Amino acid sequence: MILANEADRLTALRHLAIMDTPNEAHFDAVCRLARDLFAVPIALISLVEEDRQWFKAKCGTDLDGTKRSIAFCNYTILSDDVLIVEDVPRDPRFAGNPMVQGEQAIRFCAGAPLILRPGIHVGALCIKDTVARTFLPEQIRQLRDLAEIVVAHLRLHETQRGHEAEIAERMCVERRLRAAAEFQAIAEETARLGHWRIDVAGRTIAWSAGIAGIFGRNVGLAVLALEEHLGFYHSDDRAAVRTRIEAAMADTSDLPRGGYEHRSRVLRPDGEVRYVSVCGVAERDEAGQVVSLHGVCLDVTDLTRSERELRDTGALLRATLEAMDQGLLMTDADDRVRVHNGRVAAMMGVPESLLYDGALFQAVRSYQIEHGEFVGLPDRLKRWLEFGQAEMRVNDYERQRPNGTVLEVRTLPVSTGGLVRTFTDVTTRRSAERALRESEAHLRVSQERLALALDSGEDCLFDWDLAKGSLWVTERWRHKLGLVGELAQPTLSAWIAAIHPEDREQVADVTRAHLKSLTPSLECEYRVRRADGFIFWVLARARVASRTLDGQAARLVGTLIDISQRKEAEARIEHMALHDALTGLPNRNLFRKRLDDALHQAARAPNRCAVLALDLDRFKAVNDTYGHMTGDRILSLVAERLHAIVRESDTVARFGGDEFAVILSNIDGGEATAQICARIIVAVGEPFLLDSRVIGISIGFALLSGDRATAEEVFKRADMALFEAKAAGRNTYRMFEAEAHARAATRSSLALDMKEAIRRGDFFLVYQPIIDVTVEAVASFEALIRWQHPEYGLISPGDFISIAEETGLIVPLGAWALNEACREALNWPASVRVSVNISTLQFRHGLEETVIAALAGSGLAPGRLKLEVTESLLAQDPEQAVAVLHRLRALGVRIALDDFGTGYSSLSYLRRFPFDKIKIDRSFIRDIADPDAAAIVRAVVGIGERLGMGIVAEGVETVEQLELVRREGCMEMQGYLFSEPLSVPEARAFADARHEQVAA
Repeated sequence: MILANEADRLTALRHLAIMDTPNEAHFDAVCRLARDLFAVPIALISLVEEDRQWFKAKCGTDLDGTKRSIAFCNYTILSDDVLIVEDVPRDPRFAGNPMVQGEQAIRFCAGAPLILRPGIHVGALCIKDTVARTFLPEQIRQLRDLAEIVVAHLRLHETQRGHEAEIAERMCVERRLRAAAEFQAIAEETARLGHWRIDVAGRTIAWSAGIAGIFGRNVGLAVLALEEHLGFYHSDDRAAVRTRIEAAMADTSDLPRGGYEHRSRVLRPDGEVRYVSVCGVAERDEAGQVVSLHGVCLDVTDLTRSERELRDTGALLRATLEAMDQGLLMTDADDRVRVHNGRVAAMMGVPESLLYDGALFQAVRSYQIEHGEFVGLPDRLKRWLEFGQAEMRVNDYERQRPNGTVLEVRTLPVSTGGLVRTFTDVTTRRSAERALRESEAHLRVSQERLALALDSGEDCLFDWDLAKGSLWVTERWRHKLGLVGELAQPTLSAWIAAIHPEDREQVADVTRAHLKSLTPSLECEYRVRRADGFIFWVLARARVASRTLDGQAARLVGTLIDISQRKEAEARIEHMALHDALTGLPNRNLFRKRLDDALHQAARAPNRCAVLALDLDRFKAVNDTYGHMTGDRILSLVAERLHAIVRESDTVARFGGDEFAVILSNIDGGEATAQICARIIVAVGEPFLLDSRVIGISIGFALLSGDRATAEEVFKRADMALFEAKAAGRNTYRMFEAEAHARAATRSSLALDMKEAIRRGDFFLVYQPIIDVTVEAVASFEALIRWQHPEYGLISPGDFISIAEETGLIVPLGAWALNEACREALNWPASVRVSVNISTLQFRHGLEETVIAALAGSGLAPGRLKLEVTESLLAQDPEQAVAVLHRLRALGVRIALDDFGTGYSSLSYLRRFPFDKIKIDRSFIRDIADPDAAAIVRAVVGIGERLGMGIVAEGVETVEQLELVRREGCMEMQGYLFSEPLSVPEARAFADARHEQVAA
């Protein structure tokens, strides 16, 4: 028989690392107790592996184990119930078992599974007899209780293994820290690097050894006055350094995070001048005041000298390049521009903005391709110029540019893998050569061929006679423009009317400028509307072909190129650059631009715009469970729902993942924004039809108040409010408030300090006595945790307990408190117990193991430990909570219900679990003089007496309250009337004094 979770069970057993270990007294004791309690000859603690059972402890047998196939325990681990076989030979499962037929002749067997965790059965506590017998219900319960004790020891064994691993890890970390400190010292010496710290209040500076080496001073690393430190700088640089440091200390630095930066000279004692680069940052206290500056100093003397030499060499090279008649351009092995002179951009026909150090040369090629630079070239040369592939390279060639310029280009490879190109304008030379070779006949033939080529090509050639007002257009473009039939011969008015109305003024301005000789040529992109209404883009290029004697333009000749596809591609690229590919919403870039516009609007009308930061709740679980395709569909649906809520004038953007943002314009302040946030939460919370799945959304928003905040600052405020919304339980919204942000910052700071505080030992316990007023004796002490922060002093539990709960640090902190309290209780009289408060997270993370470890480690009797739990802890998972409490109670630990009366279902818990004590909340004791409060106290005392539970009154502070509580029948009390929380020595003295007083 194999369990469904067999692999998990075997993994848990291996993790225990207990198989084939030596005998242990506590396990042997349980076996002996089982043998004597049930009067049987054989008792075993069996652990079941994959193919055998092994006896961790045994009585009445010499075997160390058996094959799993014949083990009774193989059936015991199949369920949570106790296995009972009162007459083994009659049970068909075991009738043929060797243990029944052999020398031992087993006739009776009972086994309780060892349940390490729910569903994980690692073995069994088993008793056997050689005669058949009946097993009573009370005996079943006793066997199960003994099995729980075995499981408790197994868990304690598991916990101890974890502690040993943690100690080994801590030692490893300490070795790494020592190595890091040694490495830092070596690194400072090797890199000529050092660091310092300036104390603002004391105006002193502390150096590292690296600083002393750079400055050649203060080998003993004494703390120096800041003015003495400044005196080590070169006299020409000293004032500037002082100004930067003073600005940083006064928090008036213009750097984004405060602090300072400078490169200056220092004067060593031997007169040598060294250059140093310094960068400092500010350290602030809780109020935001600068308390110190931390600086890093690097000796850059060699670098500074190299830079000066490089500048001088670069200036000489630049002068040489600019004096050349040729254009020169050098690219590196990565095809990036590294060197060029001023002539090369014009000669290549590209903007100067494309040529800079590090620019991709492919961008230059793309520009030339778009502007027709390589049209008509031989195939190999064209492919080399367009794609730049090494195998296609043509080292020396000539090509004619669209403007008629003829370039002679020579290419020379360099050893680093790049290329050097020189461009020589040979237009004049080549023209002269052609003039000598060509005749007038050849020229006419060429002109005819050119006219035919233009007329049959895709481009349009037009000839506009300005004096006559006539227009000639190539045949193909007359059809392209829809000029057929009656419109076959285009008129000037029809030509102008075909220009899109929105572009007409631009075309007119460009044309007038060229006709007046203000521009060398006419070049313009605009839209054309055909006779049938279809619109497409064209690129027009033209020049004045002739002028009158008085300089007036007489004839304009040019071309039109259909660039619609390029325009469509540019529009698609522009849209992709500004929009999210999945949802089509604006992306972060477009959102930033629109937020800047909203900030300009807010400067004129504050609180009329708002920015929202939105984050989906539980979306990662959807992706992990159902896959990213389902996640993408949900994101698209969320985008649609957001669009349906806001107005057309608002902006909805997606930043990536499940992050969205919204800009609301023309709203009526925070209340109107909150209403929109509520509508968004409702809309997103509707089930998604694609799989009936429901997710939530958390929202933080900030109003644009016109306070000159930047876009980053405004969105950061919304993001802070989003954090507040998530901390409040998600699926809600919060508005940014400066005070809330300050509280969050403080809580965040405490959360970061808390883990180090636990390790450093900043936490300590105080003890408040609980008095039995019938004999004036100390019944118990309640352990209360305190935090002595090295910077903030004593921090109230009300400020740090909730942070510990949120961060999960309450688990190690609670374990520490439990261990500390148990150890301290050993110093009190034996009749005095110790009470420790337990949190919900401790319940979920191995409370039983923690309690067993604390008791075992301290040696405290379980009956002297009392755990205080609250109704909220019980309400979260009643079944598990009651089961855990029962198991702890079985160990002898006492359980108290704290703050009774502040919940909503207390009586149901009293019926389900027999608490040892009920603590009445201090709010009822404070108002005990009120008849209603007194009646409640009286009722609670009555309930406790009826159920056999003791009653403790919390918060007794006056003699009047003492008498009234006593009158209602409560005899155990706690409060400042008897004692405030006491330190460890004070608690010991208080307990001893009361004990002696009672004894007397």
